[in-house]
Amino acid sequence: MRTQITNYIRAGYPGIYLVSHEESRVEAELKAISKAIKYRLYAWSATEGMIDTADGTARSANDPLEAVTAVGELPENSVVLLRDFHLFLQDSNPVLIRAIKDALAVGKTKGKVLVILGCRQVLPPELEREFVLMDFNLPGRETLGTVLDQICQSAKLKRPADNERDQILDAASGLTCSEAENAFALSIVTVKGVRAVNVAAEKAATVKKNGLLELVEVREGLSDIGGLDCLKDWLVKRRDAFSRRAQQYGLPSPKGLLIVGIPGTGKSLTAKATASVFGRPLLKLDAGKLYGSLVGQSESNLRTVIQTAEAIAPCVLWADEIEKGLAGSRSSGSTDGGTSARVLGSLLSWLQEKRS
Repeated sequence: MRTQITNYIRAGYPGIYLVSHEESRVEAELKAISKAIKYRLYAWSATEGMIDTADGTARSANDPLEAVTAVGELPENSVVLLRDFHLFLQDSNPVLIRAIKDALAVGKTKGKVLVILGCRQVLPPELEREFVLMDFNLPGRETLGTVLDQICQSAKLKRPADNERDQILDAASGLTCSEAENAFALSIVTVKGVRAVNVAAEKAATVKKNGLLELVEVREGLSDIGGLDCLKDWLVKRRDAFSRRAQQYGLPSPKGLLIVGIPGTGKSLTAKATASVFGRPLLKLDAGKLYGSLVGQSESNLRTVIQTAEAIAPCVLWADEIEKGLAGSRSSGSTDGGTSARVLGSLLSWLQEKRS
């Protein structure tokens, strides 16, 4: 991610739109990038104005239009981070949009880069082609490991053993840095140490916040399923296909499993037993919850689901009642503006191309 952003800045891209909930982590990355390529970083917010992150000096520019206008007064080779700026783009203010276009045109020749940071994508059609859009990925194991070490050091605890550490990091996968830090700290307060079980429980509550995914506690196994012997054999043969050893060997992981049948034939039970056999966390997705009332919200919800699932991976993603959520996609152009068709297309593309 750092390399990609660096290349965009060096290539002279005047506008970058980052989608992330991790404001402090994004700002830290931009500071490191700016320092490496010898750019100055300015951070703007509606409450603090325009701040030079190098010396902390502030310019009075609390209004978004003033902030965009102030970009022209900044020195060359500057990166301007606009926090929560997507909220001001929702109304498609023509004066603000024109000012942004002018600032981007100047930035292209003066080495100034506008970086909009928001938790979701909000770009009016007039600016869609002016910004490059990037989803700022959730932290990986290395970053989470650093957070874990810092928490243990501040709490004067020993670094967990390698096996225990791997379990803790697996349990924390899919959390932001601040969420992981809170989960580690809560575990220390509760049981006087960082335990994977406590972190996983906290992650279950965190994943449930947006209402799209639910981390399901699994108690069922293959013995609870009557019949379906071929399916059971298929699952047992592939239980180690997601292990690191299998990946190093080059063994392809199963793409997925589609279970079709009338109610009461064990479809949901099989999803739970699959997670039990594989020894992986089970994420439940209700396809009907993907759809929102705002334009683009459904597609954004799907991207959030995919990003969370890939961050928690390896896991089992259980898409329940999928035919109800994607019903009518063939004729959705006349019913919902083609939203169902676009969601289905994005989902199928991901199922085909996913590597995590």
